[in-house]
Amino acid sequence: MERKSETKDRRIGKTQKSIRDALVNLLAEKDVSEITIKELAERANINRKTFYMHYSSIDDIFDKIENEIIEKLLIILEKYDFFQAQFDGCAFFTSLNNVINEDYDFYEKLICTNSYIRLFTKVKKILKDTLIEKFHEKIEINKETLNLYAEFTSSGLMSMYVEWFRTKSKLSLEDLAKAAGNIAFNGINSIFAKQKADS
Repeated sequence: MERKSETKDRRIGKTQKSIRDALVNLLAEKDVSEITIKELAERANINRKTFYMHYSSIDDIFDKIENEIIEKLLIILEKYDFFQAQFDGCAFFTSLNNVINEDYDFYEKLICTNSYIRLFTKVKKILKDTLIEKFHEKIEINKETLNLYAEFTSSGLMSMYVEWFRTKSKLSLEDLAKAAGNIAFNGINSIFAKQKADS
């Protein structure tokens, strides 16, 4: 029974990946509002009935992708304590990179379309809300200032990854994690300090 279940799960996963890959490829050609279920099913080499076994609509695909990513992000955010003396910002971003590497091609293609903004906004909000919660627990600061700090940090970090994908940066994901961790948790002065140390 377990083997049949595993085979079924793999088949479901393969079909859903085909649908998602077909969607992101179509998004490179046209706006999401112009994509039909019929067209998407044909591109994924399935029929409409099979599509509706997995998703109720194109919006449902986005919802499920976003929920999966947010669930993984929350696990990572829960795992790390930003205020620990031994906190490793690079390790935190390496964990994020592992999520990206699970479906790298999909994220790369999605971020090169305008539809990435929806995912960007939701993930940024989760990151911002978590930062506010964690900072509020540890330090005394007024809400307005804390909100601005969290907005600056979450928007900046998300934009780093978007820029990395969109410009097809030659910087490795590992180096991106180091850079993001350094600027996020050590501040811009750490960049100047490193330059002085290297010179």
